[in-house]
Amino acid sequence: MARNIGMEPDAEVWRAVIVKTFTDGTTETVYEGPYGAAAQARARVTFWRNWMADVANYEAGKAEGHVERAQPAWEKAPDPAPRRKAKQAVTASPEPGDTPVDSTVLRLVWIAVDNRDVTHGRHVADLLAEHGHSREAERVTAELRARNGHLSARQALTFLEQRGSGAR
Repeated sequence: MARNIGMEPDAEVWRAVIVKTFTDGTTETVYEGPYGAAAQARARVTFWRNWMADVANYEAGKAEGHVERAQPAWEKAPDPAPRRKAKQAVTASPEPGDTPVDSTVLRLVWIAVDNRDVTHGRHVADLLAEHGHSREAERVTAELRARNGHLSARQALTFLEQRGSGAR
């Protein structure tokens, strides 16, 4: 849960440290917070003392606790790695009488998939179009549309392999 506790450079945060001792002798330490004021953390310690001592809780045990404060040191987090974007996909649809896929095309796609240079079917279509294999790029794009955009690079490779053997 997000808290708006005013994080100026010299701000302090507070937490409640509650040690619960159960009737069977086991103990559990719980940390609650951060809070923007010490009173909020003290209220949590008081709550657990009262709740554990309440008879309605079948004499669960007892709770003791204290409040701790900290002054966080902020630093810039590293930027995430840039995501690779695919270029605009080829828009033409394949024709029913297309010829089988060339083994050069399969090798090109296989190497790119194996090296993880491509991860999506759209990337495979772009790669094929860049290397002058527009007919195969159109086939992958049409399959991508047929699957509503759900086509991984490995699935595109399998699709091209099946088309290479004459299967549809």
